[in-house]
Amino acid sequence: MKILLTLLPILAELYGLVFLCMGIGYGSSRFLPPRTGAWLAQGLFWVGTPLTALSFIVTTKIAGHSTLAPLLAWLGMGIGGGLAWLWLQQYPAQTRQEQGSFLLATMVGNTGFIGFPITWRLLGQNHFSWALFFDLMGTLLISYSAGIGVAASFGDRSISVSKLLWHIGRNPTLWCVGLGLLLRQHPLPAIAQQGLLTLAWFMVIAGLIYMGICLGEAPLKLQWQRIIPCLTIKMLLVPLLLGIGLTLMGVTGPPRLGIVLQAGMPPAFMTLILADVYHLDRAFAASLILTSLFVLILLLPLWLVLFAG
Repeated sequence: MKILLTLLPILAELYGLVFLCMGIGYGSSRFLPPRTGAWLAQGLFWVGTPLTALSFIVTTKIAGHSTLAPLLAWLGMGIGGGLAWLWLQQYPAQTRQEQGSFLLATMVGNTGFIGFPITWRLLGQNHFSWALFFDLMGTLLISYSAGIGVAASFGDRSISVSKLLWHIGRNPTLWCVGLGLLLRQHPLPAIAQQGLLTLAWFMVIAGLIYMGICLGEAPLKLQWQRIIPCLTIKMLLVPLLLGIGLTLMGVTGPPRLGIVLQAGMPPAFMTLILADVYHLDRAFAASLILTSLFVLILLLPLWLVLFAG
């Protein structure tokens, strides 16, 4: 509890940043041209997110065994998807589209635009690599492989294995991850590193504003009998089980906290994009993302109390 009181100012700062940026996007959505969200999406996909990945890879110190974080991301995806499947066997969704959105939301978290600022401030730069690899080699690959596979299975559009591999291979962020790892062998001047870091955080803020715009444009379907179990699996059970497992394995301190925080992030915004592309339940996906932001406020202090020591 003492550590929670110490970190309260940081939590207030983080909540303020996330809700301010998303609030700007949400509030301005009704006044912007119809194609604004689509333009921002293209800009973030081809430029913003790749530059963010490159900047963080080049400037972040790789701590300990943080390169194992992607394995934990995939494990968390398996736990979330497995628990969601078991729940849906007992309480089937009304439509296959809703079932697909439910499964996606339990598998993939927003470990970038929301996860990065939270883990950076709570872990510090020396341990940020745990969160970074969890996102870039875990969440990102999950979204463009298992995520697309699930969306195609429950939507009305099929996708071949070759098409799935093409989606993964054409992603510029993955190429920038590789480029960043190569550039690490040739350290950049301090001023260049600071410039890249500033650019990365600018893109994170742009991503939060974009999320707000899209949520402002999306219809909502607040089905609490679906939302509550979905977010309980994604934001409570998965991080709790990973945290307990890491503790039993002797992993403590910032590495454990970083994994728990990333595993407990709200459903990824990719779930809304995939719902659009593959005609899943877009209103349900948007409702999950919006509700999860308020759930995050309640659960962050819990993870700090349980796993920050």
